[in-house]
Amino acid sequence: MTKKFYITTAIAYVNGPPHMGHALEVIEADAYSRFNKSLDKDVFLQTGTDENGLKNWQTAQKEDIDIKDFLNRNTSLFKKLYAELDVEYDNFVVTSSANHHLGVKKIWNKLVESGDIYKKQYKGLYCVGCESYKTEKELVDGKCPDHPTKDIEIFEEENYFFKLSKYKDEIFKLISNNTYEIVPESRKNEILEFLKNANDISFSRPITKLPHGVVVPNDPEHIIYVWCDALSNYLTGIGYGQDSKDYKELWPADAHIVGKDILRFHAAYWPAILLSAGIELPKKLFVHGWLLTNGQKMSKSTGNAIDPFEEIKAFGKDIFRFYLLGCMSLGRDGDYTRDLLKDKINSELVSNFSNFCYRTLSFIEKKYSSNVTTLHNDVDLIKKIKDKEEIIKELYNNFKFKKVLEEILNISQLGNQYFQSNEPWKENPKSIMVLTTCVNIIKDLCILLKPIIPSACDKLEKQLNLKNLKWKDLGFNLENHKLNKSEILFKKI
Repeated sequence: MTKKFYITTAIAYVNGPPHMGHALEVIEADAYSRFNKSLDKDVFLQTGTDENGLKNWQTAQKEDIDIKDFLNRNTSLFKKLYAELDVEYDNFVVTSSANHHLGVKKIWNKLVESGDIYKKQYKGLYCVGCESYKTEKELVDGKCPDHPTKDIEIFEEENYFFKLSKYKDEIFKLISNNTYEIVPESRKNEILEFLKNANDISFSRPITKLPHGVVVPNDPEHIIYVWCDALSNYLTGIGYGQDSKDYKELWPADAHIVGKDILRFHAAYWPAILLSAGIELPKKLFVHGWLLTNGQKMSKSTGNAIDPFEEIKAFGKDIFRFYLLGCMSLGRDGDYTRDLLKDKINSELVSNFSNFCYRTLSFIEKKYSSNVTTLHNDVDLIKKIKDKEEIIKELYNNFKFKKVLEEILNISQLGNQYFQSNEPWKENPKSIMVLTTCVNIIKDLCILLKPIIPSACDKLEKQLNLKNLKWKDLGFNLENHKLNKSEILFKKI
C-alpha cells in the first residue's frame, strides 16, 4: 500500500469568525500541499474546526443561540474563507461529528489500558482563551500574556489527569534526534526546555462546567478535555476507530502546521498521547509565528483586528496570498498593513514579475504573431536559473516561503535584465530567440509560483498555451510553440 503525503493544519475554534491568523495558516498549508502535488506526490490536506470546548459553549450562551446553530453558522464562515482563498483541502473535520467522538473514545480507552489516566482533586489558574491551566510564572501582572483582556479563573474540581511526566524523557529524545522534527530550531529548543519539567495534565472537565463535548467512557459526569479531544482530529478525520483504509494509507502525518501559541500541545502533549496509545508519531511539526499589524497583536478588544474577507475583497486572493506568504520569515512574526501590502505588491508582483511576463508575451504577440521558435542558448543565464530552482525546491520543502519568493523574484529580475540587455525590439535575427528564452523563464516562473498564487498562474498557463504544468516541466525546453493572447496579470495598486 502506497503511503500518501498527509498534511494538517490546526483546527480552528469557532467561538468567533475566522481572523487573519486562520487565513495565514491555511494559505501556508495549501501552498505546501500544492508544491508537493507539483512533485507528483499523492497529497491529502486536512483542515477543520473545533466545535467542542468551553469557549464555544460560553459564546453560544452569551449570544443566546442554540449551540448547534452557533457552530454551524461559524464553521460555514471558515469554509467560505477557505473557498475564497482557493484552498484545496481533501477533508474538513469537525469535532462534533459522531465519527470524531467514536475515535476520541477509542484513544481514551487506549490511554486507560496503558495505566496513564487517573483521577484527582485539582485547583489551578485557568485561562479560558488558551483553554489551559497556567502557573504563576506564566502570568504577567496576573494575566495570560496571550489573552490579557480575559480574567484568569481559579478552578477547583476533580478531574481525570494524563501522565505526561511518564513520557517526557522519551519525547525529549525523539525531538532531540529529529525522529519527531520540530521546525524551526528555536521552537525545538523551546519545547525541549519545557519537557525538562513537564507535569501531568488535566484531561477532563465536569459536565456541570462543560456540558458540550465527548463524554468520558464509563463516566457520564465528565467531558474529555481539549488535549485528548481536539488533538485527536488528526487521527479521527482520516478514519481512526473505524478500520478505515484512509487511516492506514495516511498515518503517520508527514507535516503538522500550527502556530507558535500551541507548540506545547503539539510537541509535548500530542506525542505523549500517541506513545501511550501505541500509535506512530507524526514526522514533522512546522511552527509559524503570528501575523501582527503595526507590530501589535491583532485583537477585537484593542480595535486593530483585520477582517480577511475585507482584504480579499479589496485586493483579490492572489495578492492576499502572495503578501501573507512573503511577509513571514520561518518561525518569526510578520506585519500586515495595507501600506506594506501595496509597497510589496507594486515593487515585486507588478513591476518585477507581471511586467516581465507582459512585456515579453505582448511583444511576441505584436511582432511575431504569438509564435516562438528556438532558444538563444545563454549558458550562464540558464545555469543561474537552474541553480536557483534547486534552491527554491529545498526552501519549499523547509517551509521557507518568504525565501522562496525572494529567489523566484530574483529569477524574474534576471529575466527582465536579460530582456533589456538583449534589446529584442531592434528586431534582428537573434530577437525571437531571445524572446523564446524569455518565454521559457516565464514558464518556469509559472511553475515555481503556482503553489502561492494558483489563480494567476492558471491564467498565465493559458497565455502560454500550456496546462497542468508541474515541477518536472521546469527547464529550457519550450520551442516552436504558439502562444495565446497576452494579458496583464497584475496592475499597480
